[in-house]
Amino acid sequence: MKAVILALIPLLMVAACENPVRKVAESSLRNATARGAADELRGLGYTIRAGMRCRTLSADTLSVVRVQCVGRTHRGEPVRVNAVAYQANSPHPRQEYVITVSGREVVRKPCLGQGCQDPR
Repeated sequence: MKAVILALIPLLMVAACENPVRKVAESSLRNATARGAADELRGLGYTIRAGMRCRTLSADTLSVVRVQCVGRTHRGEPVRVNAVAYQANSPHPRQEYVITVSGREVVRKPCLGQGCQDPR
């Protein structure tokens, strides 16, 4: 029994380092950013070629999740999307999305895509 407990200690330590809520929040923000940005850009007359590639940027705290996506328009223009969710570990996170095409800012909003209700 003592050997089993000693064998489980390293597994428990690794499991304790993983935060499943954080992983879900990062994954959700990456997916929502890619889809929402494509919708926003389509509404502005840009078509994304071959989808967006997104990655989670390192964060100093669990309450902030940052995502960056890159892609190209159908005309070959570079697209960059920066997304940040503040208070990500709360029931009501605040979000901000900035989209640039060829280095020019075309969108800055707290939400993206269909159903976005920008209160500004």
